[in-house]
Amino acid sequence: MQKMNDMDHRILGKKLELFMFSELSPGMAFWLPQGAKLKNNLKNIIYKSHILREYKYVESPAMMEDTMWKISGHYENYKENMFPSAVEKRDYLLKPMNCPMHILMYQNSIKSYKELPVRYFEFGQVHRNELRGTLHGLFRVREFVQDDSHIICMANQIESEILSILEFIESLMSFFGFEYRIDFSSRPNKSIGSDENWEKAENSIINALAKFGQEYQLNEGDGAFYGPKIDIKINDIHKREWQLGSIQIDFNLPQRFDMKYIDNEGKEKQPVIIHRAILGSIERFIGILLEHHKGVLPVCISPNQAAFIPISSNSQSQMQYIEKIKKELLLDGINIKVYNSDDTLNKRIKSAEKDKNPLICIIGDKELEQNSLNIRDKLKKESYQSSLNDFIEYLKYEMDVVI
Repeated sequence: MQKMNDMDHRILGKKLELFMFSELSPGMAFWLPQGAKLKNNLKNIIYKSHILREYKYVESPAMMEDTMWKISGHYENYKENMFPSAVEKRDYLLKPMNCPMHILMYQNSIKSYKELPVRYFEFGQVHRNELRGTLHGLFRVREFVQDDSHIICMANQIESEILSILEFIESLMSFFGFEYRIDFSSRPNKSIGSDENWEKAENSIINALAKFGQEYQLNEGDGAFYGPKIDIKINDIHKREWQLGSIQIDFNLPQRFDMKYIDNEGKEKQPVIIHRAILGSIERFIGILLEHHKGVLPVCISPNQAAFIPISSNSQSQMQYIEKIKKELLLDGINIKVYNSDDTLNKRIKSAEKDKNPLICIIGDKELEQNSLNIRDKLKKESYQSSLNDFIEYLKYEMDVVI
């Protein structure tokens, strides 16, 4: 068994009461109250960032009859990794990905070329039957959430969509402080689709990468059988490489599901699907973030944005001041944790530090008189005084971030 250190996300998850695992459902995380706040804070940022880029948020069922998985090809190629279930003498499978669901949504109505591209986005909870021996905290699980998107477009829109995705990736990676590299995988020996489609797709990717301006590694012949792809890889604080997002061009599923749009001449044409995830698994990304930041997460995703500590835990006026602030902040979705036990002030400060709060606010009679806070900023590693109004505005700004 791999030895764990204090900065291992599994240790941090337990100490900070973020998540737990049970042998009753191996490889499936239980998100405790603090962890659920962290996960939802991250999802809120990702959600807003997608809406800003004109993605359409959707939600789809967790399982579907095996007929759809047979059409998509997952049944033939992926069945051993899927969880089966029988309902009313029909065979169902828990979804390992969201592609067929989004295709059904697209086919709910006839689409004109004027409506393309259609960008469906979902926090899709998926299940994959990984071997028990390979499970590893949040890094390798059987149930996880993808920031998953399927962009249905015309062939001449592939380049602009890829460029837009690359710019989105750059914004997110920069915000979270990760350097990354790009791999481009071209047509393999065994593939489907016409030479013309492959040439269009590969040229679209090459042109988008050239406009984006970042160097990339070419993996000749390593693309998927259904289309070329881009993989996004980062190095964590331990110099381990992780694949996060991917961009995959797909001619296969539009053909299998007979997807159509009406072109400018009123004729039926087959669109292209771009499969796209940026963070990949939300669970794995949280594990990477926890280790990368040694548990002290940015204010906008931390379970608690700040710790509030009265100098005297028995002071009624100090506690009334804190409770008033707490209620005001909760209305804006801002969480604070109050440390008012009977321990000494130094012990309470140490407790707040052990809990990895990004901001620690100490309040005494002086702060009450001046309507201010004494702040220890664990992210900037500095201490300073702030007026209460300025601090509240700062927290609101942090929590309203859009990437």
